[in-house]
Amino acid sequence: MSPKVLFHRDFRQYTGGHGKVWDYFNHLRALGWDARVYLTAQSLRDESNPWMQCPELIVEKFNPQAADLLFLAGMDWQAVPANIPLPPIINLLQGVRHAQSTPELPLRDFLSRPAFRVCVSQAVADAVQASGEVNGPVRVIPAALDMAVNAPTAAGALQGAIFIGAQKQPSLGAALADWLQAHGYAVDLLLDMLPRAQYLARLSQAAVAVTLPMSDEGFFLPGLEAMALGKPLVMPAAGGNLQYARDGQNCLMPPLAVEPLGQAVLRIHQDAELREQLVQAAHLTALRFAPAEERQALAEALYEWRLM
Repeated sequence: MSPKVLFHRDFRQYTGGHGKVWDYFNHLRALGWDARVYLTAQSLRDESNPWMQCPELIVEKFNPQAADLLFLAGMDWQAVPANIPLPPIINLLQGVRHAQSTPELPLRDFLSRPAFRVCVSQAVADAVQASGEVNGPVRVIPAALDMAVNAPTAAGALQGAIFIGAQKQPSLGAALADWLQAHGYAVDLLLDMLPRAQYLARLSQAAVAVTLPMSDEGFFLPGLEAMALGKPLVMPAAGGNLQYARDGQNCLMPPLAVEPLGQAVLRIHQDAELREQLVQAAHLTALRFAPAEERQALAEALYEWRLM
């Protein structure tokens, strides 16, 4: 009989964080675990929710004591009582904010609870270990990119435009769009979160991609997605994206401000040799972050931690 691993998700809209938990759900299934997920009552149950592809694996009650392994990410800890015996826990850490706590996001408070922690980048691992509060081993498994997505028609996209992914920086994105339009460029400005297939469809139509991270990202998959789609990329440095991004080699990394971002777009658009160099190097970069590598690293961690 396969060992049971239980996930917990509060799915209000698609995010990259949910997407990465979905990846680990499938990794564990492929490694022989009987993976199940509990969705909160508030969770959306539509096509944006990847777990709706396997409704038979959704459980009605969250009963962590019945599992052989728990898989927690983000605020999932709030659903787990601290005063009962629990199975081993894998805690996926996707942001440097796990080293911080606010009344709304008490993420650092969870570090003292025992778990085997997987960090999506070295930046995340460094941040949480610097807190001095981590209870349990920490392992870096760089986030992988699964591009096996059936992308629908890109509604709202502009073929050959400058794509600006500004979901995390809407004000900056809007200001950059104005700047580029004033310089004669067509712009596809995205401010809202989309289901991943729709997002990739929009991105695939771009001539140049600009992805705007927060200043302290855990990994920032949108940049790697642009690379995988063969788009010359403008993306400021943001902590975890330095796991894969190299300024002047596979992307341009100007400061997070309108003028330098706009000038970087102009430079790429006007220099065909630079565009080709960036796209070729980015393609090789994306190949290094394949799901098979992430799955193998997880398997090695499970054996090392004696969970398999």
